[in-house]
Amino acid sequence: PALIEALQQHKAIGAEALYDMYSASLLGVIFKIVADREIAEDVLQETLVKIWNSIHQYDTTKGRLFTWMVNVARNLAIDKLRSK
Repeated sequence: PALIEALQQHKAIGAEALYDMYSASLLGVIFKIVADREIAEDVLQETLVKIWNSIHQYDTTKGRLFTWMVNVARNLAIDKLRSK
């Protein structure tokens, strides 16, 4: 809940914690889909920005924060593949 609150309040510590705690895992999910390191890193950046900007859409009653973030990452990675 502390991370969610920090993100919802757009505190810098929330962005830092998001990156430190989840960027490696999210990059792994994205890389499995796009299979290109440079593209995966670009999609990771898009993912982190989207999480930051749409954290208010996350509903704690519908699942864990990490699951929601993986879905955001996966959807952006799939969109990237389709746009090629």
